[in-house]
Amino acid sequence: MTIKFKKNEPFVEGVSLLKITSKIETPFYIYSQKKIKDAYKKIKKDINAEVFYAIKANSNQAIISILKNLGAGADVVSLGELKRALTAGISPNKIIFEGVGKSEKDIKFAIKKKIRQINIESLNELELVNSLSKSLSIKTKIGIRINPDVDAQTLDKISTGRKTDKFGITYSQLPKVFKILKNINNVKLNGISCHIGSQIHDIKIFEKVFIKIKKAIKMFSNNDLKVNSLDLGGGFGVTYNKEKEINLSKISRLI
Repeated sequence: MTIKFKKNEPFVEGVSLLKITSKIETPFYIYSQKKIKDAYKKIKKDINAEVFYAIKANSNQAIISILKNLGAGADVVSLGELKRALTAGISPNKIIFEGVGKSEKDIKFAIKKKIRQINIESLNELELVNSLSKSLSIKTKIGIRINPDVDAQTLDKISTGRKTDKFGITYSQLPKVFKILKNINNVKLNGISCHIGSQIHDIKIFEKVFIKIKKAIKMFSNNDLKVNSLDLGGGFGVTYNKEKEINLSKISRLI
């Protein structure tokens, strides 16, 4: 968001901040609707795939509504975020539930709402979602989150794709996943997902991830399990200072 000054008076998108302060008590947050729309349209145009807004980035209800009206789905990591997405009018069929911190209460709510996909982070969670779905007499669509063991070369605290990180299922665990999937009846495999972290500026890192995901798809296929969709995460680096902006068109070609 760019603030421009006219005779020392700050303006955002042609609107005077001083006039806003005369009507709204300070302090307050102000966001650029144009910047949000432009960013979404660029991602949508360059990648040409479905886009799901990670509500953890900013759970402001107005921002979620703007993105919903543009056609975005929602990526949520808590019951609260799921409810915010539904309140904004996002269809359950366009909501993906991620994260290692899902409680039974969270999962039950998501199952009842018949959301698009619950991304499974562990073997225990896979069996729990099946058990809860059985108790509710519902067949739940799931995704398997893969840990590709790829270093995003970002800040250590926001890395999520290394084998030592707590997120996702490793390749060595996949044979157990295949066995469980073939012996349970209340979940339906919809796809696989992956997210290795944030603030990634090197496109070669995404290439490594996509090669690993291609390998995973073959493993599923060889076990008679069809992958209908890919949730390839995000993590595209934001240019705060002199960082090189990632080329989304090249990302699209890699996919």
